Amino acid sequence: MQAMRTVALLLMLASALADEPSSWQELTPEVDRSVSKATEWLLSAQRRSGAWGLDRTGQDPDDVSCTSIAALALMAGGNTERGGPDGRAVEAVQRAAMFVLARARAARDGAGDMMLGGQQSLIQTKLGYNIHTFFATTFLSQALGMQYLTTEQEEEVRHLLRRMTDRIAKTQEADGSWHRNTFGSLKATCMAWLALRSSSSAGIQVDGASMEKTVKFIRSQYVAATRLFGAEGGGYQTIYATASSVRVLHGVGEGKDDKIVSARKAFFAYVRDGGQMGGQFLSVEGEDYLAAAMMTQALSQQGGDEWREWFTWIRKRLIDKQGGDGSWTGTACISGRTFATSCALLTLQAPNRLLPLQDL
Repeated sequence: MQAMRTVALLLMLASALADEPSSWQELTPEVDRSVSKATEWLLSAQRRSGAWGLDRTGQDPDDVSCTSIAALALMAGGNTERGGPDGRAVEAVQRAAMFVLARARAARDGAGDMMLGGQQSLIQTKLGYNIHTFFATTFLSQALGMQYLTTEQEEEVRHLLRRMTDRIAKTQEADGSWHRNTFGSLKATCMAWLALRSSSSAGIQVDGASMEKTVKFIRSQYVAATRLFGAEGGGYQTIYATASSVRVLHGVGEGKDDKIVSARKAFFAYVRDGGQMGGQFLSVEGEDYLAAAMMTQALSQQGGDEWREWFTWIRKRLIDKQGGDGSWTGTACISGRTFATSCALLTLQAPNRLLPLQDL
């Protein structure tokens, strides 16, 4: 009788463990197939220059931001300048680094983005004048921090990163933001913060910028009436403002704050349940994919039920939206396939936790 009771208890325990959240898998075969197809498309879209443009057509100019985020997406799969599971992706990251380094060497500090080379890009009009510098700084500092550069490259990259971080610090507004002269929201502020945080974690001394002011500014953008961020008065831009704000505040350890918890829940309800324009999430604007990546990075740090609920939903949503060629497309604002596909890859590969910036 005692033996039967013991067996029954063991069966009950096994059943309970089977129902535990630990049985949930972050990466599924469906995710793996989606990532493989997207990676193939991204590799096919790289140009002879080592750069990516907004799309594979080649009719738009080489773009520093697209190149930087595409390289980060490949690095999120474990492919770096020193090696990785996909030799083609490793070579692609190497070529991207050479392109961005060449632009950084030739950059001149002055009006507008120092990485532009005199051109105004679509991404600049949406994310701010200095966005290329923000993305390039993040990419190069991640490569440096992960120790995937040669000694000679490291010395040059450190010099260029000091120059670029100085530029970012100089363009910070008095209120701590970088969001002026952008197409609304707090996306640029988040990207600037990530660039400086990534550089600092790679050993680059960052002077002249106040992260305390940035955090204070972001906190001030919370709107109690909507439980979202963005003082623009609501509307679709609050999706981007909230994802950006949550990403930064998680990074400084405020993820459990009541307002942040409330904002995450409101954001999820907005994009999932289709409130107002939320039902169009991942259907039109390239910025949607950046918002997905920022929210995913924030919640991947936290874990728990909320992370499981979000990632289960966002991975299915992305897979359902993926094109037959493996890409995702933005048809408005940041249009084209490169930016959206790179951000989607950053989202789907977040469980790999290979990019140091996810822990920042």
